[in-house]
Amino acid sequence: MWIWLGGIGLLFVLLIVAVLISNVHVHFTFRKHKNDDYANINVRLLYGIVRMNYEIPSIVFRNMKEGFLVKTEQSMNHSRGETQGSERVNKRKVKKWAKDVKVMLRATDALKLWLKQTLTHVHMTGLSWTTHIGIGDAPYTAVLIGWVWSIKSIIIGYLTYQIRFDQTPVLQVMPVWSDEMEFRTELDGKIKIRMTALCVAGITLLTRVLQVEGGWRMWFRLLQQQRNRRKHKLKGQHSKSHV
Repeated sequence: MWIWLGGIGLLFVLLIVAVLISNVHVHFTFRKHKNDDYANINVRLLYGIVRMNYEIPSIVFRNMKEGFLVKTEQSMNHSRGETQGSERVNKRKVKKWAKDVKVMLRATDALKLWLKQTLTHVHMTGLSWTTHIGIGDAPYTAVLIGWVWSIKSIIIGYLTYQIRFDQTPVLQVMPVWSDEMEFRTELDGKIKIRMTALCVAGITLLTRVLQVEGGWRMWFRLLQQQRNRRKHKLKGQHSKSHV
């Protein structure tokens, strides 16, 4: 019996080790061509056993007051259409996000430092960013190409100070010499982080929250509000589907 118990214990330890040394892989894609927008985030963990897919098939700009209407579709382990919904991103929503961030900063000891330390464990395993652009005038298109190159270089330069790049990013800016305005861009990236780093980051975050008096209460209240808003939105979508 002791041999069997020892074997089961050893197997359990090996499983824990296998989970801790595994990587979480994230593959994100964003495409925009005129009024057509598409975004997708695919997450793989536990050696691909668990797969989550978050897709944004449509981003529609309504007006300055209503902002953007973002349609979403979430699925897990290859199931399609598991959760569908829509989200309005407007000035009011952005202000709410900013308010939530301020609450997090107050409720956590050195949250910015924690985020910076966590990002050092993120590896960018591949990044490709291609843009085709033209404004119908050759000289102005040439000037705009230079600006776009500068913007991309600044963004990538900033990211290199935050995360680790395993491969050199592939950046392209292609001029479109035509009489009509043209803008087409596609961003494709892959990142990974070891599960051990995520566990350590989670424990560290919990420790920093507990170091602030009343910090856990603020976090709990914030998470409860997010949960209630999500339930309210799902209830509203469910009622609309039965109308």
